[in-house]
Amino acid sequence: MRGFTVMAGVGLRGSRRQILCWVLGLAAVFAGTVWSLDSLYSTPAELASYRAATESGTALFAINGRPYGLDDLGGVIAYEFGFMSALAFPLMGIHLVTRMTRREEESGRAELLRAGSVGRVAGVHAAVVLTGSALVLVSVSMVAALLVIGLEWSGALLYSTALMSLGCVFAAIAALAAQVVASARNVLGICLAVLIVAFLLRGIGDVRGNGLVWLSPIGWAEQARPFGAARWWPVLLGLGFAAVLFSAACWVAGRRDHGAGVLAARRGPATASPILLRPWGFALRRHRGGILAWCVIGALVAISFGALADAIRTVMGDNAALQDVFGGGSSDPDAYLSFVAVLLALICAGFAVQGVGRIAEDEPGDRLEPVLAGSISRVRWLTAEVLTVGCGTAVVAGVSGLALGVSDALAVGDSSAVARLTLATLTYLPAVLVLLGIAVALYGIRPAGLGSSWGVFVAVAVIATLADTLRLPEWVRHLSPLEWVGRTPSEPVSPWAPIVSAILAAALIACGFQGFTTRDIPMHSGPGLIRTVRTGRLPRPPRPATIHTPS
Repeated sequence: MRGFTVMAGVGLRGSRRQILCWVLGLAAVFAGTVWSLDSLYSTPAELASYRAATESGTALFAINGRPYGLDDLGGVIAYEFGFMSALAFPLMGIHLVTRMTRREEESGRAELLRAGSVGRVAGVHAAVVLTGSALVLVSVSMVAALLVIGLEWSGALLYSTALMSLGCVFAAIAALAAQVVASARNVLGICLAVLIVAFLLRGIGDVRGNGLVWLSPIGWAEQARPFGAARWWPVLLGLGFAAVLFSAACWVAGRRDHGAGVLAARRGPATASPILLRPWGFALRRHRGGILAWCVIGALVAISFGALADAIRTVMGDNAALQDVFGGGSSDPDAYLSFVAVLLALICAGFAVQGVGRIAEDEPGDRLEPVLAGSISRVRWLTAEVLTVGCGTAVVAGVSGLALGVSDALAVGDSSAVARLTLATLTYLPAVLVLLGIAVALYGIRPAGLGSSWGVFVAVAVIATLADTLRLPEWVRHLSPLEWVGRTPSEPVSPWAPIVSAILAAALIACGFQGFTTRDIPMHSGPGLIRTVRTGRLPRPPRPATIHTPS
């Protein structure tokens, strides 16, 4: 395999921070979940009570999956961590493989490496091996956390391996998609669509108890039942499927043109529309695909979860477990809808952060300098882009809230739910714009730090979904802008929360504009500059080359 070591070294060097963040983040969240649940359910009586409360209604199975082995603490941990694991492990595989394959081709670095003694499939091999190694590290940390609290090693090993296989399946899907389409954005779109379909199939299959669960890789990991009637063959099924997809990706990579995909890009019109000559029109053209895709994602999630609202309301009245999950111990019938509204707010935040990342792609791609060299100023260009992303975030929130309201109205026969739930989702918009402001500030001041905005997003998502499970203190919860709003519609919203969020978002965006208008474009920070800052001395100039002339 020519060039595997080179590509593996380049991939590790370029993505080491992302790999470290994924490994440490997942390990820390899982360890916190294990520690919290170990202290909550430490006796057989508490486990029996939890099992009775959980199995009293199947509607929640659409979110966390069908529980197995609730007589054991391991089964409780697997069930409580089900929602997070069903999304985090696939996203880890998708993100790392896409970054080390199609992103490298788009940047031009892979072409330079391919000019040497590097084979066609070395990049795919290196990306999958590095991603698989990172998943193994997460798996090892999970086994250690489970063994510390006294669980049997066989169940701990099977559970962690099942989740590792889930990540491997989606890493292989991303590797194959990176050969089919020619842009990283399209790769992410395909993989996210597959993830949503897999999550919905597993949810419907678990609620109805039919075979749809076997059409989803998430269902394969769940059906390993590590703390119940344990079985390894679903894990082998997932690993085998990943191996087939990986082989297909390597086969295609060895035959396609570098920089292109199996599906050729569609040719655009011969002449541009007049609206594309304006920054506003070009920004809308750039982001319209993302706005549409995230609207579809938000609507699907809202419809799927909204359809379960009536069933969950029925069982929440006397089910303490559901009250703890959705309402923090409250029996309010709207507590579940408040939880779904928070999920929709996270979807809107995901679009906002990704939209700023899309803006930042022009600078390293050398497409921004020619634009700013003309009559378009920096402020005018960035204003058009940021406003488009902000308006797109509002559209995604409105569509998602409308879908949730319509779904709940059809389920309960109350037409007033449409306006009420749409407004509840839009209430989180100022808090979501805070995340947009953080991303804009990072891009404007230092584009290399833009990836940190995804770290902020993950932290907000963990606080929103696992704060009660992890028993986070109040000061940590209030670090999330979503917590400032509260849980609407089950709780009244403080009028100051949207105002403070909007002011903070505006201040962060202003900081981004200030940094963008004063820094270099593109912004480079070579080793000479770094050395000057750290030591206070100018770097030593290079020794002039000696030219030998023949006598």
